[in-house]
Amino acid sequence: MLAFHDILWSLTNDELGFRLRLLERKPHSPKKADLIDAIKTCYSGSGLNAVWSSLNDLEQKAVAEACYAPDFTHLETRFDAKYDSLPPFCTRPKDAPEYQHTSWDSKRATRLNLLLFFSPATRSRVVPADLAERLRQFVPKPPATAVPTLAEPKPEEGLCVRLTEHEALSEVLALLRLAEQGNLKVSAATGMPSAAGCAKILECLTGGDFFPPEVAYLPHKKSYEQEIGPIKPVGWARLLQAGKYVAADGAKSKLTPAGIKALSQAPHEIIRHLWTKWLDNSAFDEFNRIDVIKGQSSKGHMTAKPPRRSVICSALSDCPVNQWVDLAKFSTFMLAEGFEFEVSNDLGKLYLCELRYGNFDYSGYGDWHIVQFRYLLCLLFEYAASLGLIDIAYVHPRCALDDFRDQWGADDLEWLSRYDGLRAFRITHLGAYCLGMTEDFKPTQPISSLKLSVLPNLSIRILAGSSQAAERFLLETWAEPVAAGIWRLEPVRGREAIERGQSVADLAAFLRQCDDQPLPETVEGFFKTCESDGRALQNRGEAQLFECRDAKTATAVYAQKELLNQCFRIGETHLAVPTAHLAKFRKVVRSLGLGIV
Repeated sequence: MLAFHDILWSLTNDELGFRLRLLERKPHSPKKADLIDAIKTCYSGSGLNAVWSSLNDLEQKAVAEACYAPDFTHLETRFDAKYDSLPPFCTRPKDAPEYQHTSWDSKRATRLNLLLFFSPATRSRVVPADLAERLRQFVPKPPATAVPTLAEPKPEEGLCVRLTEHEALSEVLALLRLAEQGNLKVSAATGMPSAAGCAKILECLTGGDFFPPEVAYLPHKKSYEQEIGPIKPVGWARLLQAGKYVAADGAKSKLTPAGIKALSQAPHEIIRHLWTKWLDNSAFDEFNRIDVIKGQSSKGHMTAKPPRRSVICSALSDCPVNQWVDLAKFSTFMLAEGFEFEVSNDLGKLYLCELRYGNFDYSGYGDWHIVQFRYLLCLLFEYAASLGLIDIAYVHPRCALDDFRDQWGADDLEWLSRYDGLRAFRITHLGAYCLGMTEDFKPTQPISSLKLSVLPNLSIRILAGSSQAAERFLLETWAEPVAAGIWRLEPVRGREAIERGQSVADLAAFLRQCDDQPLPETVEGFFKTCESDGRALQNRGEAQLFECRDAKTATAVYAQKELLNQCFRIGETHLAVPTAHLAKFRKVVRSLGLGIV
């Protein structure tokens, strides 16, 4: 941080001279030391307050922001985002048109130059450190920017409002059971579901994808045509893999031990785990879903993913719960409050169509609204909304944003990303819980519309209503489909479900909710038998088998007190030792003067 004296000595005599003219002072001598002494005199005592008071309102705001900014720097991007304007350091000639660039002229310098000085080291304007400390004694700290909220999303033709919380709470268990059956077909490398995998995932989504198939897919797509494609299926597939609940098994999927355990957990806890794991995940990058932007696979320039998400989460945590927020204004809020991040360290490697002419390093091509804003849209639309963290309001991406039209290579594009139509969001109670804004979440589960008849012969019939995907998967975990709307409880399926770590209590609670009559004794007996037989044997982990030379040796080793409950006799001459106790077993055997080969 530079002191006022040092900054003045770094200026030329001409730069010192025009500042004296602004201060309406005439130096006694043209020598640099005398010029500096004359300027410093104007800032002594109450002179600094007089200089501050002579600035206009926008100039005072610029100085105030710099006085309370890191290193006392005038951050143009943040200031412009907060006040929608930048104070000039040099006025325009009266006869110059607005669009014409004008060069610097000290004769037209504004009084803002008296408190904000150019620093060659940082290539930015700063308030000298000692002046900033003095200014802070009478210049109030600028107020923080509040998140702009809306009573409702702005009306717009084709606007769709999607309430996601209950959808996600229902879908997450259905998708885990889909993976358990091996029908969640995904790529281990990209996390992308196959076409068949997308179709299976869509069957589990209570509200379908964000865009219906007739809108999202083009039946005879030309190579140059843009297609929205799947959003929610991609989000769920990647989230489940990043959460370590699902692993690719060849062309299919399988539940990991953590995924099996999750089947017995509350849906909101599963979703919080998925969101937390997604924030830390480095395998998948949301930005590669903006596939018209090329060059992402070039090595060494794409930034780490977790820090980007962390910045966005911090900004989201400043939003009020259950209030709509305009996306464009939220982006501006992020800039104004310093919630900034980079997607690429070398924008020259990102491009549209052709690297030489369409790369993002040209002025205006790779700005925040083109790169970071698109990343923000993708994270919110495809991942936060799929998990039910935010309700969303959106339109078709076609012509939703036109901020990329001047970029080379964009002539034939209808949209820069499939997420361009996202207009507003609202943090749900589930979102507040997952973002750490609240400690507890009490889900308001919707009552099932199903009316079932559970019969003594272990049959389950639908009397009224329609089954949701999660309900169908729950039934088919324990029962065999017999006909449309009819299942029969099967002991084999029940035992397999218990082996996978599922709880029969979930099925029992569901059946009692949907059947007005008490469950038959045969069904209650089915529950008890499944619970007992499914846990008849327990896997205690791996062990090694040792064959002793004779029964006397086996007895001598087995009798050692140090090996109590750590060594098991099998027959006359064999001992089984759990893997965890092998080191101790070897030590005891050797203390007896015996060896192991």
